[in-house]
Amino acid sequence: MVGITPMRTLLIALLMTLATQAGATDEKYSDKTCKDISKVIDFLLSLTPQMWKDLKKNPEDKEKALEISWAVDLAANYTTIYQAFCASKD
Repeated sequence: MVGITPMRTLLIALLMTLATQAGATDEKYSDKTCKDISKVIDFLLSLTPQMWKDLKKNPEDKEKALEISWAVDLAANYTTIYQAFCASKD
């Protein structure tokens, strides 16, 4: 985890979500729900720059590495939900 750059981690997470989008149903969430999901994704991703700075200060801090992993994984999960139920199918 220490050797992976933040952007690479986010890119991998986003690519994984795009791969799961193909199985989405035609059911869509309300605009309010989609906006709330988007806000959660933005919030989680806004936490990671400071987490990376903290980890860089102490690369052996496994707890901090787990926090980063948790935030990125959760953002990826919410992104999957957003892509499946909020993104328009053009």
